[in-house]
Amino acid sequence: MVACLPFIANAQPRTGTSSAGLYYEVSGAGDPVVLIHGFSIDRRMWDPQMPALQGRFTVIRYDLRGHGKSDPPSSPYSTSDDLRSVLDAVDVRRAALVGLSAGAQVATDFALAYPDRVTRLVLTAPGVGGMAMPPLPWMQPVLQAATAGEPERAASLWAETPIMTLRNDTSAAATLRELVMSNSRVWTFRTNPVQPLTPPAIKRLSEIKVPALVIVGDRDLPHIVEAANVLATGIAGAKLVTMPGAGHIVNIDARERFTEQVVRFLAGR
Repeated sequence: MVACLPFIANAQPRTGTSSAGLYYEVSGAGDPVVLIHGFSIDRRMWDPQMPALQGRFTVIRYDLRGHGKSDPPSSPYSTSDDLRSVLDAVDVRRAALVGLSAGAQVATDFALAYPDRVTRLVLTAPGVGGMAMPPLPWMQPVLQAATAGEPERAASLWAETPIMTLRNDTSAAATLRELVMSNSRVWTFRTNPVQPLTPPAIKRLSEIKVPALVIVGDRDLPHIVEAANVLATGIAGAKLVTMPGAGHIVNIDARERFTEQVVRFLAGR
C-alpha cells in the first residue's frame, strides 16, 4: 500500500464513481475546487494540499481514466467529458480547476470545451494541447519496456526520469516512487484513445476568460517552462509564479509555497 504523503488530512471523504467510471472523493465545505493529477500517478498526489484546501473549500479530487481506482480506457474518450461526468456526479455546476502536468492540460481543455462550468484555473507544470514536445532521449528505455509488455519495469524506469525527480524537497521521494509503481498499468495501454480538443488549446488560449494562475518550478524541463510562459502570455490577465529550486512535481517539491499561492488565488486574493 502506498503511504500517505506528508500532511494528509484525517477527514474521511465522500467517495463514488461517475457515469464514465471515474473514481472521485469529495471533502470539505465551501466553493468547489477540482484537483486533477498528472500522468502515471493519481489523486493521492494532492495529499499535501488537502488540509489547507478542505478547510476552506469543497475539494473534489478524482483519478483520471486508467489511473488509481478509475476504469481503464476501452474506446476513444474525451478528458473533458470525463471531468464533466465527475462534476455531474457530485452535482457541481461550476468549479475552480487545479491541474498539474497532464492535469493542467485537462483543465485547460475543459475550460475551452465547457467555459460556463469553470470559475478559476490553476495550471501547474503544464502541458498545452497542440504544443510540440522536443525529443526526450531518456524516454526511450521506458517506452521500450512498455512495448515489451513490462509495465512494472517501465514504471520503475519512469520514476527515475528527470520529470519525476524531486529537486527541492526529497523527503517524499520514496512515497512518490511508490505512487508511480502503483499506477504501472498505465504502461499497458498501447494506444492513446484520447480524443484531442479541436482546434487545440494552443490556438484558443484567448478564449479563456476566467482568472488563471500558472505555476512552474525553475528546475522543471525547459519545454515545460516554455509551456508555462505560453499559457501566461496567451490567457488574458494570467499570473505566472515561478518556484525557485522546484522541479516538475511542484505541489510536492515546494509544497508549502505552492499551497500558499493556490489558497490565496482560489480565495480571490
